[in-house]
Amino acid sequence: NFNGGGWNLVWKHSYVEVTPTNSSMFWYSDFYKPCLDLNSGSNGWCNIPRKIRFNPQETLIVAYHNKKKVYAYKGGFNRNIDYHWTGTTLFDPVRIVDHCTRSSSQGVAPYPQKKSAAITGLALAKWPSNGDTDTIDGHGTDDDRWEQCQLPSFISSAAQSVQMTVAIFVR
Repeated sequence: NFNGGGWNLVWKHSYVEVTPTNSSMFWYSDFYKPCLDLNSGSNGWCNIPRKIRFNPQETLIVAYHNKKKVYAYKGGFNRNIDYHWTGTTLFDPVRIVDHCTRSSSQGVAPYPQKKSAAITGLALAKWPSNGDTDTIDGHGTDDDRWEQCQLPSFISSAAQSVQMTVAIFVR
């Protein structure tokens, strides 16, 4: 229930599993694809445009590995989320849970990352130099999923390069 419930799922992306990627998948896209669940795989994305219509005060970003919560941060709602790649910047972020084992990313809220036009609006980072989610569709030589975070063994036997879904909620 993420500290009190009442959250609406408004965006989700399962990295590498959803291919090919396109601008309809960006969190600031006007494309509507219902957000019904946290399932991953080829249908592991959704987007609700005009998120402002929920009259939200807060945004919550949660990263999952096979539906297991790895990290969750909430912050003040950023009105840019409906029209700009910076819209997932959390104002005054608060950690709800963070199971990342890499010390440089523990306690660091995810923030939007601008790497290239193809992934801006899909990629989030947990430290300044690179992004956990910049391996979007498996077409690169590196698989960066969970690279910054490093999954703990109680969530996955592999620390990185395994299933990753990020979801955005508002309330």
